[in-house]
Amino acid sequence: MKKEKIKVYLYTRVLTTMQIDGYSLDAQKTKMKAFCDYNEYEIAGEYEDAGKSGKSIEGRVSFNQMMEDIKSGKDGVSYVLVSKLSRFGRNAADVLATLQVMQDFGVNLICVEDGIDSSKDAGKLMISVLSAVAEIERENIRVQTMEGRMQKARGGKWNGGFAPYGYSLIDGKLEVNEEEAVAIRMIFDQYVNTDLGANGIAKYLENHGIHKIARQNGKNPLFDAALMNFMNKAHEKFYYDKSFSRSGMVNFVCIVHSSFQRYR
Repeated sequence: MKKEKIKVYLYTRVLTTMQIDGYSLDAQKTKMKAFCDYNEYEIAGEYEDAGKSGKSIEGRVSFNQMMEDIKSGKDGVSYVLVSKLSRFGRNAADVLATLQVMQDFGVNLICVEDGIDSSKDAGKLMISVLSAVAEIERENIRVQTMEGRMQKARGGKWNGGFAPYGYSLIDGKLEVNEEEAVAIRMIFDQYVNTDLGANGIAKYLENHGIHKIARQNGKNPLFDAALMNFMNKAHEKFYYDKSFSRSGMVNFVCIVHSSFQRYR
């Protein structure tokens, strides 16, 4: 009688759609499929999350679908395979909580390259240690990436996206756009030499017929108070806050601080 094969799910994840160092989706699948062939495992399903962070399981559609399929028992799998533990998650609490749920439904985790099997005695201990290491590594990557972006911006280089108002992007560098700079100079002049706040400056520009020049990344012709307040704070003091972590904000703070003299 032919022995029934052990059924498994494959899970792959990358933070960016093109990732190097052997972590691409195809590279992960190749390693796991070779592992399955060697051990005569049957692949019952494949799940992948492209462009998703390992910080949390929230927002990882395929991962959560896999967990629902495990809970339903629809394929009768015994294992979930990942190439490395960091592909499963980089948050220690998430990794351990999710693994516990899987084991409650009789499913264990195999990390092919790490040589970890959570069904073994030492497996869960190793997962606890490595998931904590992965979380620390994730934080280090985040800090290093942000420092790199800040340094690049301080050097007058652009990190991507549309150039901030008052600048044009020329050969990868920001150059003052004299047509737009008229309004920017007036904003700083009013801020430095009057008692007008952000709302007052916005109203001043509107009353004097100074409007934003239309761009493809924004059609509102008026300068709003929130933008005014942001630029003024950036001039007062170079700083970085989590509220400015959205696209372009790091560039904008650095450039306004380092280039204000060019506007005067």
